[in-house]
Amino acid sequence: MHATRLQFLILFCLIVAGIAWALPARSDEYVDFEIGRGMDGQAVSHLFPGVAFSTTSGGDVIFADIATGAYSVTSDSGSHYGLGEYFVGGDVAAYTEGSDAAVIRFTMGNASFVKLGYSSASTLYIDAFDSMGGLLASAQGGPNTKSTGGTGLAFLQVSHPGIAYIQVHDTGSFWMIDNLSADAPVPEPASATI
Repeated sequence: MHATRLQFLILFCLIVAGIAWALPARSDEYVDFEIGRGMDGQAVSHLFPGVAFSTTSGGDVIFADIATGAYSVTSDSGSHYGLGEYFVGGDVAAYTEGSDAAVIRFTMGNASFVKLGYSSASTLYIDAFDSMGGLLASAQGGPNTKSTGGTGLAFLQVSHPGIAYIQVHDTGSFWMIDNLSADAPVPEPASATI
């Protein structure tokens, strides 16, 4: 008995659907760091499934909970602390101490783009690398604070197939990042969310 075209098409669709179901979900949703409310000064580390945060010296990327009043920030949520010099989305952002570069690694597979919001008193850079440490793409953005004429988060994006991780660094000593997005695989929504 020969299969009809319709039966073949149905079988093909079921196979494709099965393959897609078995792959990790891809997400371009924000990692907005809001999970860090009440965690000011603590390590971001592996709190976001599919993404790991560290620094080039092995240190930590740190939550900045602006509700503590310890930061001079203006939030897009309407919160304002100190002189409101830096910008964040929501009430929590991330930064590194000193001049350490942040390393944001995609642990379940590569991305083809990475975009993030930032506020920095100096030029900020994003460098994208493959799994062997080869530089794939770079982007830079100028200073973005209240005193440099900024009005909110500025965004930088790098795009290239095979991005395993990015490094974020500046030419000064303080910056904040927020609203990270990428199309790297993440766990299925039922087991975890970003």
